[in-house]
Amino acid sequence: MSVDVKDKYPIGNIPHITFVPYLVPFSYLISFIGCFTTIELLHRRISRAGWRSWAQLAACSVSFGAVAIWSMYTAGNRSISLGHGEAEIQFYYSPTYSALAGVIAIVAVFLGLSTADKFYETGAAPLVRFSSLAVCGICVGGAAMAMHYLGNKSIANYSISVNKIYVGGAAAIAVVFSSVGFGFFFHWNKLWMNNIWRRILVSGFLALGVCGMHWTVVSVFSFILCIVLGFSKQRQRKKEMTRAQEVVLAVSMFDSAGRLLVSKSGLMPCQTITQHFNQGVFDDDFNASHHVFQWIFRVTKNWASIKDVIPSMRRHLQSAGYIHEDAAGLNRCSSLLEYDGLKSSVMFRELFCVTADEIATSLDTGIENLGSLYEDVLVTGTFTTRKTWTGKRRSNSITAEDVSTSDSELGREKKVVFGKGQMLILTKKVDAAEVTRLQQLGYSFAGIEQVSEHIARSLEIPRDELENLVSRLDAFSERQYSVPKTGAYLASFLIQAKPGMKEMDVIVPRAAPGQLPMVELDDEQLDSEQMSTLAMFDGFTLDECLAQIDKSSEAEIEKDCFLKTFGHCIDQLLRECPEEALHHAVFSALPLDMVPGQPEVSQAKVYAFCGIKEIYVQSLQSLTLKTIPFSFLRTYLKTQPGCADHAILAQEINKEFGKLQRTHADAKLARNGCGFKWRWSKRDKSPTCNDRISNTDTGSDKDLLVYRYRLTGIRKVTSTYSWSGLIMASIEHLNNSGDGKEGTGTDARSLNAKVKARNLDQQTLADQLMFIITTLRGITARDSSANLLAWK
Repeated sequence: MSVDVKDKYPIGNIPHITFVPYLVPFSYLISFIGCFTTIELLHRRISRAGWRSWAQLAACSVSFGAVAIWSMYTAGNRSISLGHGEAEIQFYYSPTYSALAGVIAIVAVFLGLSTADKFYETGAAPLVRFSSLAVCGICVGGAAMAMHYLGNKSIANYSISVNKIYVGGAAAIAVVFSSVGFGFFFHWNKLWMNNIWRRILVSGFLALGVCGMHWTVVSVFSFILCIVLGFSKQRQRKKEMTRAQEVVLAVSMFDSAGRLLVSKSGLMPCQTITQHFNQGVFDDDFNASHHVFQWIFRVTKNWASIKDVIPSMRRHLQSAGYIHEDAAGLNRCSSLLEYDGLKSSVMFRELFCVTADEIATSLDTGIENLGSLYEDVLVTGTFTTRKTWTGKRRSNSITAEDVSTSDSELGREKKVVFGKGQMLILTKKVDAAEVTRLQQLGYSFAGIEQVSEHIARSLEIPRDELENLVSRLDAFSERQYSVPKTGAYLASFLIQAKPGMKEMDVIVPRAAPGQLPMVELDDEQLDSEQMSTLAMFDGFTLDECLAQIDKSSEAEIEKDCFLKTFGHCIDQLLRECPEEALHHAVFSALPLDMVPGQPEVSQAKVYAFCGIKEIYVQSLQSLTLKTIPFSFLRTYLKTQPGCADHAILAQEINKEFGKLQRTHADAKLARNGCGFKWRWSKRDKSPTCNDRISNTDTGSDKDLLVYRYRLTGIRKVTSTYSWSGLIMASIEHLNNSGDGKEGTGTDARSLNAKVKARNLDQQTLADQLMFIITTLRGITARDSSANLLAWK
């Protein structure tokens, strides 16, 4: 075989199959000739006893077995053309198996004809006669079947697999046609009605049975199979369309080559969390700024915190009616209830954990090996629409593509899309050993160009959008967050209020959104003289710092080399974050821990320029930057390696969901009748499992809880309105509007309870910088009236 053919048709490849049209009817003609010869020999037999009779039956058997069956099979397979007709890839047969197939066909036909000839002609009882015809039909039909499948075995260069359904169907057709055909022949022959036309009819019927077993039966069963596959495909397609309208958890694992893990159906492994997402369940849009999403994000960074309570979560969801178990597995209820947002928040988090555990079971791995949650929610079931506006003077047709043009103020394309479902994605990079293990389970790793069309169609999203998402997922799985152990860093902390003052955004690097734009000031801790140098610039804007450094004399710069280093770091920070707001950001000489409260994790210190970006300018000056919610930045910082918030999260989960385990244990104890109880004793009615879980939602409080209560031990907030008043007013508005659906306001007792529940929550670097940004500007502002006019 030539190299070109080997490359074109590698081993294991299934070549394209075509048929030579004129050889298909020619195969039937050959079978008809053999059948007609057999019928004529049987009809013209002279002796029915002795060796001559056996010789005539042997001739009939050779005619039927060798010509009608074996030659027809050979001609029929010759009509099959593989690939583009290359001789190297056509069928090649083993002579031994081919000869054996012909001999078996002849012997089986001889046995069948001998039985029918002896018992039908001489038998008196109808049962004997019809039984002999049945045996004849079984032998002749079996001869055709055995010859064809043994002939397929003789093909040396291909392995052909058979289906039991096909074998049974073909055998049934061959036996029925042989029984009916020879039955008519022997019946008409006994009645002296076998004229030439009847013999031709019988021969054609027998040839139709043989060829039908080879062609028609296969085609019929293939057609039936296509119909079944069509209905199966339609059902699968409907299931995928339904899933595109649900809240789904998917897993995206990548190998070292960046290939995506897919199942046998070519999709990412996924499970439905809930069938419908009701916006009324939660107060805000379900995205990265939502407290439930942030809780899930923290959990996926610390799977061990929920591993032990998942069985209790599953039992609680089953008892509450949110999931039920059947033969197909766990099924979700249609949607979360809308009447109790707090309870639904807990139920959704339980559903997520249980769903993640199901996916881990399907992958035959632990839940801790699923990876971490991607930083955004994918909206599925989207489509581009066309809006038409008809006015009195003119009529314009505006498509979504027209609306999605670049906006200089937005700095990005905004498409008009309508989402039906949402997908949370866990992503992870796996090593070679894990790749081999998953492949042994039946999964595959494929390039996105191979499966993007199928996945995009199932999710009902554009293909290019899916490919961009997969590339972001791959980059996300490769991120390695490391906290500097020592040194001093100069950072930029720029916030921007969203329209409506519902949330604050922070400008962060696109490649590492869990960090702030920062540059290294020194690889060691600053000494007292260097810190004194920085203290001179405390409260200065960035431009003022640069102007002050430029005004310094050469003697001062030579005396204090750190002053020059500080100036270079400011220039480098401007290149990292080329935002106009950074020029007006205020410098804080207060050294902040990279990981507050954890000196054993990192001794690195951060000095930051803190500022506020104008709300009416949403675009960014660099593609390497992006904005994320301030609360999500806090969540990122809480998931840093070695952070104490991992233990705090585990304690909160145990406090919140550990009651489910205790409730289940108490119920089991009560069912067993253990424990002595006074029948007449009065006991307080204990809350039910649902009541307990509804009244505790420690993980779902607003991340931006009133900073003046949480950030204690720092300077008191100034009353200057130009800077701190605006920020504190927006924070107050955020916290007051957060529970708007549950009541008109937050009373003192509720606030104290929330603060008490959050006492263990550690401050992050973002918390400290947010407090600085609300205080430092008011303290150091040299012209409050000018600042107030600027903000107005």
